[in-house]
Amino acid sequence: MAKGAGRAGRGAARLTGRRHRRAVPALRRRSLSTDDSVLARASGDHQGIPVTAPPRAVGHQGQPGKTRVTHVPRRPASVRCPHMPPPYANPTPDHTSDHAPEARGSAAHRVAEATEDYSADRLPPEQRRSTLSITLVRMGFTVSATDLLYGMSLGLFFPFWTGLAIAVGSSVVVSAVSILCGLIGQRERITTALGLKAAFGRDGSRIPSLVIALLSAGFVGYSTGITAGVLPGGKDPWLSLVYCVLLSAAYTALSIVGFGKGLTWVGRISVPLMLVTVVIAAVAAIRHAGGLAAVIEAQPVRAGEATAFAMFALGVNKWMTGATVTPDITRFGKSRATVFTTTVAEFMVGNFGFNLLGILLGLGVGRADMGAAFGVVGIGALAAFAIFVQGFPHEVNNMYAASLAGRTAVDLPRITVNVIAGVMACGLAYYGLTAGILDAFLTYLGYLGYAIPLIPGILVADYFLLRRGRYDLSEAAVATVNRRAVWAFATGLAINLVLGFGFGDHSGTHSQLTGALLYVLFSLPQLRAARAARRSDPVSAPMG
Repeated sequence: MAKGAGRAGRGAARLTGRRHRRAVPALRRRSLSTDDSVLARASGDHQGIPVTAPPRAVGHQGQPGKTRVTHVPRRPASVRCPHMPPPYANPTPDHTSDHAPEARGSAAHRVAEATEDYSADRLPPEQRRSTLSITLVRMGFTVSATDLLYGMSLGLFFPFWTGLAIAVGSSVVVSAVSILCGLIGQRERITTALGLKAAFGRDGSRIPSLVIALLSAGFVGYSTGITAGVLPGGKDPWLSLVYCVLLSAAYTALSIVGFGKGLTWVGRISVPLMLVTVVIAAVAAIRHAGGLAAVIEAQPVRAGEATAFAMFALGVNKWMTGATVTPDITRFGKSRATVFTTTVAEFMVGNFGFNLLGILLGLGVGRADMGAAFGVVGIGALAAFAIFVQGFPHEVNNMYAASLAGRTAVDLPRITVNVIAGVMACGLAYYGLTAGILDAFLTYLGYLGYAIPLIPGILVADYFLLRRGRYDLSEAAVATVNRRAVWAFATGLAINLVLGFGFGDHSGTHSQLTGALLYVLFSLPQLRAARAARRSDPVSAPMG
């Protein structure tokens, strides 16, 4: 009797197993690390009573009288159903979990997770984008009112050829730093903040990350002030405050959305529009001055107020933060060629091109106020509209960089850091308008040179010299604090501050080699050990 019941139970179990196999997709069925007989035995007990538990449920297995609980092995990580997200995708709550309160969490938590944009992990390979998309996003940094304003200041202070040489030189230096940092992001598929965590350590990276976040947010603030100043009624204190609040809120919202939905589409619209408008403005300025020859031979209206070296240093400082955060965008690139192509587009076409157009405007019109300069040449309304539109990719890109770096610095969700950066930018924008945007902006650029150039120097030296072009980002491999990197940054900053404020010599504050040289100096024992290890074992792993 028990024997007959056992046959009946096994027959029912086989039928149940076949039903499950028909319901489960072929890919999932292949991924289960067991055979049909095990599944059949796992779906019933030894009294002949069929149990219709799913294949992944806990079952009974073993000889009569020696029953033990066994779990069906998990699906291998390399095999997944087509409808399942990749294992390294942005973490999202499981809305189908049996433990709904724990899995879902609060609405704010779900929003925070959805907007992380892979800020704490390597970018999945399938999330990489086309070179054109990355080019438009990167040009959104430099096809901007700040580059035009810097070019106008060159035209106000220097003759044409001197201003042109300063613009070319500063663009070349920034491009070199951007390429080196960008290669790190593209090869490792990581943000600048994650690279700093590898170089400075988990806790040591908070200092440079905070510096980048604050300076990026500050850049957004002054750029927002420039945009608000050219809008209708921008000189009125109350109306300009309204402009600053509304613009900062819009930039913050778009930055929260991330690369795919925020930065890319804004760049596709605003970059071409700003290019066309500024070319029209330059042509109008040349006609206003009496032709190109007259502009080239024109004397600057504020000659002697600044030295060529000081303005060159300001030009480098202006985009050293942008060069440092290049990995935030180049991590989306599919090949190394993307880094070189998009860097040339960003700094040699966008940055230098707008500096050149600004020089023409400065010499042709002789006005420090951008809105007034556009009004003189008769395109005030068109220029105001173009600057308003271009502000979106420029400010959104910088706000995006501030949120990624700030997340590492303060361990808050990216959306929270975004909001804090937006409030800070709004305050700085209004301050810049009330203090005089050109002078306030140039002063701000001068302060950048004390800290920012040290960071990419240390980052590049650590990756290419000590680690030989490979990061191990596992928890065990990343130190809590890399004291050598922290010492290099602190020593370099102290040297720059002493030279700048103690001796009035700012020439040492803008060298991108300072951080790299100090880091290599402090790391000589590690470099010697790594060299000896490579001689004894050519395939040994790079240093951490």
